[in-house]
Amino acid sequence: MSRYYFLAATLPSLQFGMPAPFSRQAFLELCARSLSHADLAVLESIALLSQSDAAPPSLGSALLDSYYLWERGLRNELAKFRARKLGLSPESYLREDADVGSSPARSAHAAFHASTPLEGELVLERERWAFVDGLAPIQKFDMESLAAYLLKLLILERLGGFAAGPGEAGYRKVYADIMESRHSGSARSSSKTGVPR
Repeated sequence: MSRYYFLAATLPSLQFGMPAPFSRQAFLELCARSLSHADLAVLESIALLSQSDAAPPSLGSALLDSYYLWERGLRNELAKFRARKLGLSPESYLREDADVGSSPARSAHAAFHASTPLEGELVLERERWAFVDGLAPIQKFDMESLAAYLLKLLILERLGGFAAGPGEAGYRKVYADIMESRHSGSARSSSKTGVPR
């Protein structure tokens, strides 16, 4: 297995809740200078959430295989909670090849029962971080270390997207657009019928 001592030694440390020191793209550009094409391709394929209903193919990384198995189990557990709340059967929402252990169930329970949706998302990201921490090798300077680093970087990027200011501004814009559309629609129908508003 290839070792990337210099690259790994120059990466800033990551802590949960801190701003990401750089973007995913900047990290991959940095890695492109040192990694083999095959190893870089593995890093480029990493996502925080599996996007397919089918289990992702093995990337030759025990860390990534374990993470995606756990992450699919977490999403299955969340689907069960949401389906039950809506009075639906969860079976049609479940993904195959998922971790059915207690860890995803405990994580999903904590997130689903959080006091606010934002707190639920923060719980999920803390749980993802803790799971990656448990898998990550300590100072091995190999692909497993870099994969764990990228997963944590993606978590920090996602946390950065939860900022209240931009979220509230986006909500207010959507709300204003809806209200404007409603009022302009009412005005058009009033002018057609001659009914004053």
